[in-house]
Amino acid sequence: MQFFLLQSLLTCLLASISASAYSPASIMNNQNRSLPSAAPLIIGYASNASSGKVDQAIIDGASVIIWSFIHLNIKDDDETCNIKTSLDLIEIKRIREKYKHVVHLAAFGGWNGPHPPTFSDGSSLSGGKWCDVFMHFNEMNGFLFDGIDWDYEGNDNLDAPTSKFTLQTLEIMADFSMEAKSKGLIVSMAPAESYLDAAVVPGGIDATFSLRLDLPPR
Repeated sequence: MQFFLLQSLLTCLLASISASAYSPASIMNNQNRSLPSAAPLIIGYASNASSGKVDQAIIDGASVIIWSFIHLNIKDDDETCNIKTSLDLIEIKRIREKYKHVVHLAAFGGWNGPHPPTFSDGSSLSGGKWCDVFMHFNEMNGFLFDGIDWDYEGNDNLDAPTSKFTLQTLEIMADFSMEAKSKGLIVSMAPAESYLDAAVVPGGIDATFSLRLDLPPR
């Protein structure tokens, strides 16, 4: 089950990146930008839009900015679902309008960041429904983001719930990614090596997929 979900997620990520770069504009929202087709693809993570560092990075060649972070959120009072962020969306809009060749993605997660939340009964929205919540957020803010980046990580407290992936989180990521792809969005992922190590050695600690996010450096 774990392998199937991971395989589905990776297949969707590869297909989504390919589609975003080469699909006709007719399948894209007219506000979406495609990944640059010319090499190199220079990507930078940013959280402070007003410091001037992002402007300078773009001048120096950055072509994709991944903004960290936004979060899936369920309000405590009425359990409605929305997107929560402390990003300066007004400044991001300024940068987007000034540098029209640059692609902007919104990242979910971060170290010590929350994983997808649940309702009081332990259930959650499906990934497809969470994608709809993101689409509404993006539309209400002028289509600032051309896609999303998965960056779910662990926690300083190794006993915290977010020190392990749940199958529910993987299902949300996979279903969200497929729905996002169908809507013409770019989907990327910055996986922690604890659960997706590209340099696996047969029989080694990374030889099989792990739900643990608290494995030590090695």
